[in-house]
Amino acid sequence: MANLTEHALPETYTGLQFHSPSSPPLLAILPTPIPTAGTVIVKPLYSIIVQYANEIFTNGNPRGYKYPLPLVPGGSCVARVAAVPSDATSLKPGHLVFVELTVRGRDDPNIKILRSFHEGYSEGTRKLMAAEEWRNGCWATLSTAPLESVHVLDEDILVGKLGYKLEELGSLSQLVVPYGGLVDVGLKAGETVLIAPATGSFSSAAVHVALSMGARVIAMGRNEEALAKLKELADPGRVETVKISGDVQQDVDSLAKFGPLDVYFDISPRPANESSHIRAGILSLRPGGRMSLMGGIPGDISIPYWHVSYKGITIKGTFMNTSQQAKDLIKTVERGVLKIGTRAGMEITGKFGLEDWEEALRTAAAKGGPGKSVYFIPNGE
Repeated sequence: MANLTEHALPETYTGLQFHSPSSPPLLAILPTPIPTAGTVIVKPLYSIIVQYANEIFTNGNPRGYKYPLPLVPGGSCVARVAAVPSDATSLKPGHLVFVELTVRGRDDPNIKILRSFHEGYSEGTRKLMAAEEWRNGCWATLSTAPLESVHVLDEDILVGKLGYKLEELGSLSQLVVPYGGLVDVGLKAGETVLIAPATGSFSSAAVHVALSMGARVIAMGRNEEALAKLKELADPGRVETVKISGDVQQDVDSLAKFGPLDVYFDISPRPANESSHIRAGILSLRPGGRMSLMGGIPGDISIPYWHVSYKGITIKGTFMNTSQQAKDLIKTVERGVLKIGTRAGMEITGKFGLEDWEEALRTAAAKGGPGKSVYFIPNGE
C-alpha cells in the first residue's frame, strides 16, 4: 500500500456495482487502484445519469448493451483529480476536470468504447473494455480515467469570472458528443443546419452547440413543447422549428420554407429507422450538402440514392468525439461563446447519492430529456 500512501489515496472506495441487469446493484467496497502510467484517479463530483440508464443496467437491459460484469457504470463526470500518474506533465491533484465517456485504444485510436456502458462489437473493443483500468466508471467515490480523456477546466474563469456553479458544468457530457459530429462535417458560421430529431438530451444539446458555431438551426421533432423552448434560445430567425409529420413529402415541404440546407445533423434514437425525417432531411440538402450520422439506429435506413449521387451529397458517420474536440468545446465555454447552465435554459432535475440509485434512475427516465440533467453526487456537495 506504499504507493497509495504516496498518492494520499484511501485503501478502498465505494462503487455502485451491478452484477446483473436483472438484480439490484450493491454499494461495493472496492480496492483503490494505483495510478499507473497513463491512468488518472479522480474524485467524481457530478456523474451524469443518461435518461435511458434504466434500460441498460436494470429491467433486464432491454437496449441490449454489451458490458462485462460485475461493473460500476458511469461514463463521464465533473471531478477533482485525486492522483496523477508519473507521465502527467501538467495535470495536478486538486484540478477541476471534465472526464470523457469515450476511451480510445492507444495503439489504435479507431478502437473506441463507451466506458462502463458498451464494449462494442469487435475483439479490440472488448479487450479494451475488459482492461482493469477502464472497466469501472464514475458512479463511485473514486474512478480511473485515461490521462488523455481528462480535461482541465479553468475554475477561475468558469466559476470565478463567469459565475457558473460546478453542477452546471456537468452539461459538458451532453454537449461534447454532437460537437464532434458538427465539426466533422465542417459546419460554418452562417450556414443552415437541420438537427433532427432535436428534442432529446444529446440532440437538443446539438442545437446549443450549432448556435455557438454561428449557424442557423432548423430544429425538427415531435415534441412541440420542447421545440418551442428551443426556439427561445436565440434571436428571431436563428432557430426555426418543424414538427415531424410522418409523411416524407409533407416534411420536405415544411423544410423548404427555410431554403436549402447546408448540413443535416442526424442523431436519431434506436427505433427511428423508418421515420419520415431521415429521407426528408436528405432530400432537403442543397447540392454539395453534408449529412452527419451520429444516432443509435442499429438497423438500416433508406437512402435516396439518385438524389445523393446527383447532388454530390456527403454522408459522414461520427462515433463520439476526439480528445482535441473535447478541449476545443471547453474553450468555447470558457470564452463565453457557448453558454451553459440556467442562463442557457438548462436545468438540473435531480442530484442523488449512490445509495439512492433506484430513485435516481427513475428520475432520470422521467425528468431527463432536452436541456435537463440528473446526476449522482458520489462524494456529496
